[in-house]
Amino acid sequence: MSEYPLHILHIDPDILAVNKPSGLLTIRDGYNPLQPCLKEMLERDHGKVWVVHRLDKDTSGTILFARSAQTHRELNQQFEKHTVQKTYFALVHGSPCWQERFVQYPLRKDGDRSHRTVVDFRNGKPAITHISVLQKSAEHAWLGIQIRTGITHQIRAHLSAIGLPIVGDPLYAFYVQKTKDAPQLTAQTLHLHAFSLDFDHPTSTERTHIESLLPSYFQQSLKSL
Repeated sequence: MSEYPLHILHIDPDILAVNKPSGLLTIRDGYNPLQPCLKEMLERDHGKVWVVHRLDKDTSGTILFARSAQTHRELNQQFEKHTVQKTYFALVHGSPCWQERFVQYPLRKDGDRSHRTVVDFRNGKPAITHISVLQKSAEHAWLGIQIRTGITHQIRAHLSAIGLPIVGDPLYAFYVQKTKDAPQLTAQTLHLHAFSLDFDHPTSTERTHIESLLPSYFQQSLKSL
């Protein structure tokens, strides 16, 4: 049995959607080709698939693949035109005083020695992240997030930049401010989940919604809020 059991969310002759577990690469790592990756695991059971978009290794959730070159081209156009709606959930350190916020800091990939994506007002690319507070405690908040752009580590970098690093993030939660004696989540797994995708089906053209359940560790952490 695979170390990463896969939950198929939707499959038809054109598309395949999966709930990707945290810790699994979307495509093969050129530096470590022996690591398992989602694309190759799917192709063993379902034939060739085309990558439409990616999720970071440690991000869980809804990911979509095309099952033909034509479908791949059509879905790529939707992503390039930003007509695909991507909704994420994140559990963060910090308790914002606002309910809703747009973050529009420009970002530059591989911007420091730790290969983080950094805010760069001179050389960064435009990035837009819409954040809504779903629930919060004195020390943490559960956020709903929609992104209008797709820069590597965009959500992680933007949340860290506004003082709300994601629980379990080894790269961007390097400084966590907390109230004295208040309980603090110390999870080792990144609490960022790609909850849903809304897009136009490449064959029927109907607006299609696909969503995935939160992982059990994320659900357990929410119970502590």
